[in-house]
Amino acid sequence: MSGSTQMIQPPAFVLDPAQSGLELALRWIEMVWPGGFVNRLAARPVEAAEGFIRVECEVDPGHSNFVGLVHGGVTAALVDIVGGGAAMTLLKPGEFLLSTDLSMRFLNAAPIGCERLIAEGRAVYADPRKVVAEVTISTLEGLTIAHGTAAIAIRVRSPD
Repeated sequence: MSGSTQMIQPPAFVLDPAQSGLELALRWIEMVWPGGFVNRLAARPVEAAEGFIRVECEVDPGHSNFVGLVHGGVTAALVDIVGGGAAMTLLKPGEFLLSTDLSMRFLNAAPIGCERLIAEGRAVYADPRKVVAEVTISTLEGLTIAHGTAAIAIRVRSPD
């Protein structure tokens, strides 16, 4: 389902505070297109486990920069989403997360005709207050496009 203009809508995904982060990630996979920015980006998770998430981003002409490559902002957004997704799988019920730092290196240009980017994130450090996740973004053919790191703060929802 490419062409994210068909999917522009506010987020419909509800963060249930009674669910763990892994339960939320698995529900996100089932929902496929939850609305909001991930729909506009055309990115969706396809696999999740504790400390891990894999997201696929369907590339279309709207992802291009002026020289006909996938815009670097697409790659940066994937580092944020996938790093946060890996951290999300570690959350306990009632917790939520916020990105606090992103870093990345562009290793190869992604041609706009590559069809899809694969982003995999793994938590490499976790304690009760923070998670650090490493993210690798590649094409379907296995060309590594970028490597990034996301630092994620864990917060507890205050009772209403």
